[in-house]
Amino acid sequence: MKTELSLREEIYQKIRDDITSGNLLPGERLLEDKLAKRFKVSRSPVREALRNLESEGLIEFERNKGITVAKLSIKQVEEIYSLRWLLESYATRLSAEIATRDDVKYLRNLHEKLGKAAKVYDLKGWLENNSLFHNFFAEHSGNNNLAQILDILKRKVYRYRMVVRVPGHFQDYIGHHEGILRGCEKRDGEMAERYMKIHLEMVKRVTIDFLNSFSRF
Repeated sequence: MKTELSLREEIYQKIRDDITSGNLLPGERLLEDKLAKRFKVSRSPVREALRNLESEGLIEFERNKGITVAKLSIKQVEEIYSLRWLLESYATRLSAEIATRDDVKYLRNLHEKLGKAAKVYDLKGWLENNSLFHNFFAEHSGNNNLAQILDILKRKVYRYRMVVRVPGHFQDYIGHHEGILRGCEKRDGEMAERYMKIHLEMVKRVTIDFLNSFSRF
């Protein structure tokens, strides 16, 4: 039998995934009663899960509006990517300096899958393998706090991952990843960090340009 704590965690993760995957859109209302019926629980674990999501900046409690999926201003998106640029590149440096042959083999396999996804314009395959590629560096940096902070930052902007649909950028991203991989193969943390910075700077610019063009997001 599930405890209230495990129920709260399950509800929290499912709502968080709905937000970061785009199933729940920015500005969309969340009703405690409706969520309680969906998960077949009382309102208590739902309320606790929503408080956790609020602390991560994924939802907002507004007077006269209730609970809504948080909207991010272009300024906020820019700030998040600037932090990722600093922290994720640092995590990449740390990971590259201690990368094993198995680590490089794992990353090379993901890189090949990304190449295949780009050729046939498989967006789902690209997003899944790209997430695994980027998550590797935070998870293998040896710094748990760094990994946790990066996870929170990335989840805030995951809903905008449709920017990879912009034609012409797949090959740029693959080129950046190749540079990161070469740094890992050589255990050259500086090289891997440099290519990750180039990569994230471009992703940031593409995302901001996209949001400026489509203000409804």
